[in-house]
Amino acid sequence: MKKTKWRRLMSAAVSAFMLTSMLPMYASAADPDSSSAPTEDNLPVSVEYQKVTDTLTDGGTFTIVSSDSSDKDLRIVHLTNGTTKLDRCRVNTAGDTLTPTDCEMSQYAGTHAHAWTISAVADGYTVKSETANGGYININAGSAQAGTEAQTLRIEETAEDGLYTISRTIGDTTYYLAYTSSGWSAGTEAYPVYLYEETEVQAEILPNGSTATGTTQDQPFAAGTGGSANFRIPSLITLDDGSLLAAIDARWNHAGDACALDTILSKSEDGGKTWTYSFPNYFNDSTDAKHSYATAFIDPAMIQGNDGTIYLLADLFPGGVALNTAPKAPLAESGYEEIDGEYRLVLYASPLPENQAAYTHYVGDFGADGFAPVIDTEDNGTDYYVDQWYYLYNADKEKIYCAQLGSSKYVQQNVFYYNADLHVTAATYLWLVTSTDGGETWSAPSILNEQVRTGDSSDTAKFYGVGPGRGLAMSTGRIVFPCYTFYNADGNSSVIYSDDNGKTWERGEDLSWQTSEATVAEADGRLYMFARHGGYAVSTDGGETWSERQDTPGANIHTGCQINAIVYSKLIDGKTAILLSCPTGGSRANGKIYTGLVQENGSINWEYDYSVTANGGYYAYSCLTELADGSVGLLYENAGSSALYKNIPIADIASGASVGNERVLNVPLYGEYSMTVYEDFAGYDEIDADILDISVTDNGNGSYTVIFTGKKEGTVSFTETNSGIEYTVTVAPGELVNVSLEAGQSQSFILTDDTVGQEADPDIAEAEITSALYSDILGDCPGSLGTDSSYTGEVVALENALYTFTGSDGNWVISNTDSKGTQVYLNLNGSSGKYPGGTSSTAFGLIAGSREGTFKLRDTSTGRHLHFYRDGQNIFDRCGNSCGTADEMEIFRPAADGETSGSAIPGYVQVTDASEITDGGKYLITAKVDDTYYALYPSTSTGSAYAHVIKVEPDKECIRLTITGIAPGTTDLMAGGVVYRITVSGYLAPVFNWAEDYTSATAAFTHTDGSSKTVDCTVSSRTEIEADCTSDGKMIYTASVEFNGKTYTDTREAVIPSSGHSYGEPVFQWSEDHSACTASVTCSECGDSKAYECEVTSETTEATATTDGATVYTATVTIGETAYSDTFTVTIPATGTDKPSGDTDKPSGGNVSGGSDIPKTGDSFGSAFAYLLALAACGAVIIRMRRHRA
Repeated sequence: MKKTKWRRLMSAAVSAFMLTSMLPMYASAADPDSSSAPTEDNLPVSVEYQKVTDTLTDGGTFTIVSSDSSDKDLRIVHLTNGTTKLDRCRVNTAGDTLTPTDCEMSQYAGTHAHAWTISAVADGYTVKSETANGGYININAGSAQAGTEAQTLRIEETAEDGLYTISRTIGDTTYYLAYTSSGWSAGTEAYPVYLYEETEVQAEILPNGSTATGTTQDQPFAAGTGGSANFRIPSLITLDDGSLLAAIDARWNHAGDACALDTILSKSEDGGKTWTYSFPNYFNDSTDAKHSYATAFIDPAMIQGNDGTIYLLADLFPGGVALNTAPKAPLAESGYEEIDGEYRLVLYASPLPENQAAYTHYVGDFGADGFAPVIDTEDNGTDYYVDQWYYLYNADKEKIYCAQLGSSKYVQQNVFYYNADLHVTAATYLWLVTSTDGGETWSAPSILNEQVRTGDSSDTAKFYGVGPGRGLAMSTGRIVFPCYTFYNADGNSSVIYSDDNGKTWERGEDLSWQTSEATVAEADGRLYMFARHGGYAVSTDGGETWSERQDTPGANIHTGCQINAIVYSKLIDGKTAILLSCPTGGSRANGKIYTGLVQENGSINWEYDYSVTANGGYYAYSCLTELADGSVGLLYENAGSSALYKNIPIADIASGASVGNERVLNVPLYGEYSMTVYEDFAGYDEIDADILDISVTDNGNGSYTVIFTGKKEGTVSFTETNSGIEYTVTVAPGELVNVSLEAGQSQSFILTDDTVGQEADPDIAEAEITSALYSDILGDCPGSLGTDSSYTGEVVALENALYTFTGSDGNWVISNTDSKGTQVYLNLNGSSGKYPGGTSSTAFGLIAGSREGTFKLRDTSTGRHLHFYRDGQNIFDRCGNSCGTADEMEIFRPAADGETSGSAIPGYVQVTDASEITDGGKYLITAKVDDTYYALYPSTSTGSAYAHVIKVEPDKECIRLTITGIAPGTTDLMAGGVVYRITVSGYLAPVFNWAEDYTSATAAFTHTDGSSKTVDCTVSSRTEIEADCTSDGKMIYTASVEFNGKTYTDTREAVIPSSGHSYGEPVFQWSEDHSACTASVTCSECGDSKAYECEVTSETTEATATTDGATVYTATVTIGETAYSDTFTVTIPATGTDKPSGDTDKPSGGNVSGGSDIPKTGDSFGSAFAYLLALAACGAVIIRMRRHRA
């Protein structure tokens, strides 16, 4: 025989041995007679287990399956080699074909623990195990086990198609093989079982990879996306074009960290509304279901480089190997050996680490055709080739195949597949693929182990893998991915980096403390690495070296979970900001996004935090990215094996911070928001003061406290003068309750405290706050529900937490009914023990605790105990066996009528002995923490552990707010921090609309429902103040209307103008020298008089010898719009006479008010003297007038 052919036959034999000896729970074993690698023209047959519905095949191989079970999972008859106990294994699928066909536990691989040969004999059949030591099913009185002697059993088909009974008659009694809550046994009642027979089927070849694609709405990885029910380990980035790219483990039908995992990717081009998925990493070595020996792509991380290339890095576990979940732990090897000066991927004949003492082949260089020779170390010959995805080909470069795990189909062999001819080292691998078209297509992989895990003989890590989530594209162009080691526990973080766009990679130094998974962000020229186990380190050389550990005061990071960080694109409060996503509070719950501001010295102040899942909501692995619009995208695990995407505005994440040059504030209505600034605060003078009040206090130390007080709902904007920051402040209720009432109607509300921040308008509604004990109100001891460990939610009677015990000691089914009427069972077999309520029952036993009067509740099928965290979490859980006093519970029953309680829970009596528990009795199951009791509460929630707990509070007070409607209208009341917007229904007070002259009016009545009515009014008037000459009077108009039995009035005032004075003609009064004149008028109505100074002018006609002269004085005045005048004439005697005329001068014309008499003549001297005096007097008047005019 030629060596080449012999090797092929040996390889095929090894493959066939692996197929038949592997754990066959998800896979049909290959036909051991198939001795050559299959080709498309010569496919071997495979086998699957098919349900028997007809005659049994004599000598056939069968698996026996229960028809029911107490926990609703069907069970397989299992026999561990060398034992006699008929054990049980769960069934995943029991339709026409069966999976699994063997036990999930790896130590039973290849032992045929589920395979039974059924042979016909006289009067029946024998059922023999196909384990190495054999053994027959023996049925005895009340028991069934494996024995060395064959028993003749009856196998009979039941009336129901596809069901059989297996029995044996002893004396007059027939005993049937039956499954009970304690396992496989024998009973006198006929029990049906399913029989599945090993059957040959024609093999089908499956193509490599996966072309599955499709779209989803809103969520990238909703359950069922791509056919997977479970997803874990999110990765999320924003591409240069604004698209979102998300990646995650598709874990198919399980949530484990290995055994059939692939990378599913989803892309959104519309901001997260629509997603399109595909599979960049997919191996078809198993069905899309858990198999212990399947490969696994796990822990993706992505980043887009500065050149647009997308890098997707993941860990790859070969079939059957992983840190957990898989049957084999990885070797502390790189998978590469130095051969002739080059590191080569080495291959072995066995996939099992214990059989990999010496490699037999290695992979050579890839040629232009995309193939690399697989070189035999014995003769340097080439019997195989691999392509760039490491699929195997024969010497002629033809595909070679192996059976797919979990089906009868065949797939092309790959050196990572458990069923292949050749195998990589049972180690872990860094698998990198890239895309240059936005994730539409992906490159052939690069295995980075050769570059970052070789050359250090002292490295004993079993694992060097990805810190999942995001890589980093530095401002320098360097591509960085966080990685970490695992020895026998979590090791240390470091980064791998490339400065040539991913062609070559280097590894930086490890952090100095145990860190596990990590995340890296670049801020102000430094790299910050935040570690899962707490703390961070700083690098100033791009990740090559790192500082010592720095702590994160102000960020309450749970140190048992992956975390993620990014740097925001804009300054926040003027500083570079790091956003960090993590669970908080000591468990994978209460997710937050912290905002850390980088200081000048590189330290970080954690200034803001945003709650994603408050009140105990689940929150595990997460990934952040910034969207093109500045919002933040978050993909996080919201349950044990699901992930949720959401967009969050940066104004919510850093509430109240300035982002870039903007600051958005939300101020509670009737409440305050305060902040500290470091320069005087100004520029808000023009805001609407009805909406917002701003006060600034100088603290005297260079800082200022700014207090914003919300007065009315609305939004104001302004630019702060000194900083230039644009403020947008919205005033809205923090919590708003709308209250609708009729006048005289009341509603009541429960308050958390009795503080009142805003009084209601007493004309519209009346509010009263009272308090009383809940126990008096409920007639039972009260308990508080809640959404966090403080339990400050709804208060209910403890009778709602009473569980009914059904059965007997050691076999109690414990149930209650939730608020929706759903039957809820105490069940510790869910996805998490923190959710101990389920819809299927399981049996519990009571074990006396170490403290008097305490019990441990133990699941009889799994051995798990009900557990309670007394470390401040205050939630239930489960413990695998026993966790000491934390598993000890106290049980209480309701006190009988007339019975004294005497316990710490009024109305209830403590059960001190298990014998006191009765079938059908109702009991509280409680855990005592200090002096407080927490009771189990019925819930099927898998989102909040707090939903399964009620806090017992015997002395809790009920603070009650009662609001009573007084009159129609709307008013606000704030009590206990809640704004109650009270609307008393009915027609509001009318709005009166008056005619312009007030002689008519209408009244418009508006109802609180928005409707309205308009009614004409009766208008009356009265004079309240009479007008006179100088003062206005007042007229009062009153509109009156009757509506719905009530009279409404409105008044308007009208002015009666004053009449003004009625003055007569003026009276002129001249001065003695006629140089001035006063005109006086008198009002005929009121006697008021006024005097006006007149303008006086004069004109003189000179006297001649024969003719007298004269001076005429004219006084003019304007009163109102009327001009008046008066004249006065003084005669100048002729010069030719001895004496002046004896006639007396008179005023000449006009309205004369006065005149002068000329004295009678005497002697000539006296007359002359008098004449001279008269002339002199006239000359003096002229002088005065001239002086006045000047």
